[in-house]
Amino acid sequence: MKTVLFLIFLITAATTITVAQSRTRDVLFPHFAEDKAKLEAKENIGDHSIPKQQGRSTKESIFTSYKPQTASPKARLLGAQSRKQSSTTPSDMSAQAALEKQKAKTSPAPSLTLPTQGEEPKADSKATSGQLKKH
Repeated sequence: MKTVLFLIFLITAATTITVAQSRTRDVLFPHFAEDKAKLEAKENIGDHSIPKQQGRSTKESIFTSYKPQTASPKARLLGAQSRKQSSTTPSDMSAQAALEKQKAKTSPAPSLTLPTQGEEPKADSKATSGQLKKH
């Protein structure tokens, strides 16, 4: 019996609180219902598209001399044609043909003498093993 009475008390208290809040709202904001209706009408009619950007873009704001890169239609066309006309790739050729082509492209490097830090002069072929040629 105590639980039933406690439950009825809670329900009554919650109902009383909500009624008091709505009355307080109506006293503080007498045109609340009208304002809410206007806002809902604006939301239903309003333009939901993405707003157009005004002013400068983010990149222009961050970088002082920002100029977006634009390729002319000619440059795009030339780039596409050069990709179409490119020679065959090594994967299209046989391994032997690709190796020959690579060998033909590379030329043997000239022999280089490494710099030294001033070695002692080497013995002349005419000099004996223990003697060095005097300058």
